[in-house]
Amino acid sequence: MRIHVIEISTEVFRRVQHRAPQFIGLSEERHGPTQKILLEDDVYTEFIDRAIAHRQTLDQVIYEACTRPLETVVAEAVAAHVKRVKKSN
Repeated sequence: MRIHVIEISTEVFRRVQHRAPQFIGLSEERHGPTQKILLEDDVYTEFIDRAIAHRQTLDQVIYEACTRPLETVVAEAVAAHVKRVKKSN
């Protein structure tokens, strides 16, 4: 599986660090306005699709994903995956 490295704002990075630490790379927070996180290919694709569909930045999409209840995020991700599988068939 491919891994993507993206830059997000430090504010959003801190939310990700608290809510989904598995996306944080080997290094901790650096000084500066942006930080890097790692995303698996399917998560990256979902965030890109959502950003395009809602005309938002990746920062906004990731921030929203980190502020919603975890059950909602998981349910939406499963539903999106099912739709992709159906389109492939």
